[in-house]
Amino acid sequence: MLYFVSKELALGYLFFSFLSALGVLQCVAARYHLFGLAFWDGRAQRTCRQRCIWGYGLGILLIAGSGIWFFVSHWVEIFAPGLAGAELSLLFGVGAACALAVTLVVAPLLQHLRSSIPLQSKGSEGQMVAVSRATGRLCIPAGATAPMPAICLVPGFGANEKVMDTLAGHMVQEGLIVLVIHPDEESHAYPEILALLPAAMSLLSKRPEVDPQRLGALGYDLGGDLVIRAASASKRIKAVAALAPVLVDTPVSLDLLGELPYPQALRWAGDRKRAKLRKELNALEYGAKIAPRPFLLLYGAEDRLVARAPVEEWLAQHKDAVDLKVIPSAGHLNLVNRPMALHTIVQWFKEHL
Repeated sequence: MLYFVSKELALGYLFFSFLSALGVLQCVAARYHLFGLAFWDGRAQRTCRQRCIWGYGLGILLIAGSGIWFFVSHWVEIFAPGLAGAELSLLFGVGAACALAVTLVVAPLLQHLRSSIPLQSKGSEGQMVAVSRATGRLCIPAGATAPMPAICLVPGFGANEKVMDTLAGHMVQEGLIVLVIHPDEESHAYPEILALLPAAMSLLSKRPEVDPQRLGALGYDLGGDLVIRAASASKRIKAVAALAPVLVDTPVSLDLLGELPYPQALRWAGDRKRAKLRKELNALEYGAKIAPRPFLLLYGAEDRLVARAPVEEWLAQHKDAVDLKVIPSAGHLNLVNRPMALHTIVQWFKEHL
């Protein structure tokens, strides 16, 4: 039979176990870089050590603070005949379960609040144009006169398509003409999606500001898969860059929490449309057909949403045909926002177009 001695002592143990479990979860999130469980999003920090310090600090603060509070406020009751093992096990179990539930709810809310804060970015104005069944935004540097190189940017389907705005603005400031594709739901379907890149190249080649012999294409996430597939059949594309392309099916594991909060990780893992489109594009098979044209493959060193092992095996067989670059401390979702990635992309296109 359960006997909690007093309501105050039972609630004290419950609150103590709850806060301690919260602290343990934050330490685990810091140790294994599971930002989907973290209250403190340390991905803005440059080094792994800096990210861990904040996560561990919050976890230790919760554990130590709850322990100090409990032992100070219940000093007399603790050393009197108190709860037995069954009562303690129940309270600690309930407290740990509540801590896990709160973490799974609060961490996504905090991430949503952080992402809703407007950030300053190098956005660029442009004119809207029709590209096959989709729309696009054509951005031309101010004062452009002589024929210039132009690059088509394809965002990740189902991912945050606005991440291309920062990259587009940066490229325009560096003197490159950019066409950013904005696909709609209808243009996501296969094989209709294969018409996007040829239509974009045709549009760019007819612009008087564009040199039709210096056209490039860049895709992010599944957009990278599409760019690889399209470039394998279109010799009009002279340089190809794929940022964190999916290429192979991503296994469902706790690694998803390294970049996504729990609800988004569930949706990502269960997104059958993404999996189906990835399989239909089959970019890994077509990547070898881009050579001898320049081909850049760029990943974040901490990308947790792409299965790297099969890709690395493929790269080992085609290392002469692909220019692989890895951005330190970058993941899958924040890769395009990293200054080092922006600089690498722009300089690579300047060298190869």
